[in-house]
Amino acid sequence: MEKNHNNAKLKSKQGENFYIKKLSESDVHALIKFNENLSEKTRSQFLPHRYDEDTILQFVERNKKGIDLIYITLSDNKVVGYFFLWKFNTTFPILGIGIDDAYQGKGLGKKMMEVLIQDAKRYKKDGILLTTVLTNEAAYQLYLKMGFRYLGDIDNIAGDGRVVRERKMFLPLHENCGQPTDDDFEPPNIITGTDTAIKR
Repeated sequence: MEKNHNNAKLKSKQGENFYIKKLSESDVHALIKFNENLSEKTRSQFLPHRYDEDTILQFVERNKKGIDLIYITLSDNKVVGYFFLWKFNTTFPILGIGIDDAYQGKGLGKKMMEVLIQDAKRYKKDGILLTTVLTNEAAYQLYLKMGFRYLGDIDNIAGDGRVVRERKMFLPLHENCGQPTDDDFEPPNIITGTDTAIKR
């Protein structure tokens, strides 16, 4: 995974500089703190997985192996953003983005999405998938502006094991790409496990 945006700079709408890096072992406790700092509303809209050390280390290992592509956004060594393409070794990786409440409204979501889309294109993926909770209208409108298509609703598993109804969305990256199935939207087995996986 050498061709990515590791250590790249992002600039907010207000001109502030942020840096992104690939998630590594040294970031585990900072990412746990990131989750702790989120408001209940934000956490209800972005809880991709448990934030215990063991779970995060499993994602660090998947990141190293190229199974996923996972970044954090930093401001003065504080994690203020967490974004990824899960299942990056497949045709249709799954996008996720979370931003610290104090840093929302700065245009970082769009910038982080652009990074992930560029990486997916560089690695010649057919398209990008995502799911978003029905109550997150602002994110939904942003995804539409970024070219994602609404494909209907789906039951998904949140990081705390809850089954939630979400919108499923798809961004095709070239004209001849195939169409994803509901199975393509299923999160990594670290989250689903064998006992909690949703039967489609």
